[in-house]
Amino acid sequence: MADPTRNMAAGSTGKGKIKNRTPKREPLTIMVLKRTGTVWTGKVSALVLIGAGVFFCCYIVITLMVLYHYFELTRTHETSQAHQAELTNALDTAHKDLERANQQSALLEAYITERREERLASVAEGEVPPEPTFPDLVDISQLTVAHQDSVLTVTFNIINTQEETPISGYIFVLAQLKGADHDQMLIYPPCPLNDGLPVVFQRGQRFIIKRFKMIRSKHTLTGPLTEPLMVKILVYDDQGTLIFNKTVEV
Repeated sequence: MADPTRNMAAGSTGKGKIKNRTPKREPLTIMVLKRTGTVWTGKVSALVLIGAGVFFCCYIVITLMVLYHYFELTRTHETSQAHQAELTNALDTAHKDLERANQQSALLEAYITERREERLASVAEGEVPPEPTFPDLVDISQLTVAHQDSVLTVTFNIINTQEETPISGYIFVLAQLKGADHDQMLIYPPCPLNDGLPVVFQRGQRFIIKRFKMIRSKHTLTGPLTEPLMVKILVYDDQGTLIFNKTVEV
């Protein structure tokens, strides 16, 4: 005769095993309505949908990165083109200025050579050479002389008469009593003299002007001003050519 208790235990064990069993996951069902009355049904795994979603997200991110890089390169290229155009214009302007300066320098050299030949020819013929003249490249204005104790201050404006082209060079200011010898001449900036002219023109006061510039020189006097004072202003260009020479009695 069967034991009811054993059967009950066996039945309980069987039920417990059925309850602990993991249910099988079914694939997702997709239904597509093609046209009226027609339905397409298919089953897709959840992993496939997750993979497709990840791929789509990665595709969007990569596309955005590529577009950003493209627009960045386009902006950089436009900026480079604008900068290159500015440099080209600046280079063209510099070439024109250089060509204009070379032409003026050639004209100045031709003028000086012609005047030198005329002077040498007049000296050879025994004529008294005329006072040298210079091209009107620079001029001076508002010349003032101040005397305080033993310091003599000469101030003036040097003017560029070539309005379109800047000019540069060196300036010397010489001062001496009227009738005095060259060895008693004061010069600013200090420089050795030869026949009343500076030996080294590069020691002059440097200037670069487009319109005008104020020049101030100071001289130390060794004695009282018993005679009228003669002030001479010499201007040299960058090549050492004397382009301005003016003497003023004050």
